[in-house]
Amino acid sequence: MDIDTAVSVLNSLDEAERLLSEVRLRPGACGAAKEFMDRNRELLDQARHFIDAAHELA
Repeated sequence: MDIDTAVSVLNSLDEAERLLSEVRLRPGACGAAKEFMDRNRELLDQARHFIDAAHELA
């Protein structure tokens, strides 16, 4: 991955994290909505971990 691609991916991850942090579930929202949000946060964390691991190998 070249530097421009890495920067683009990191910027996209930052934007996704920002958007997720702005989402507010209503009190009493169904468990599926909370699970969906939690899963998206886990995927973002995993993606950032993979980017960091790739950076260490470079």
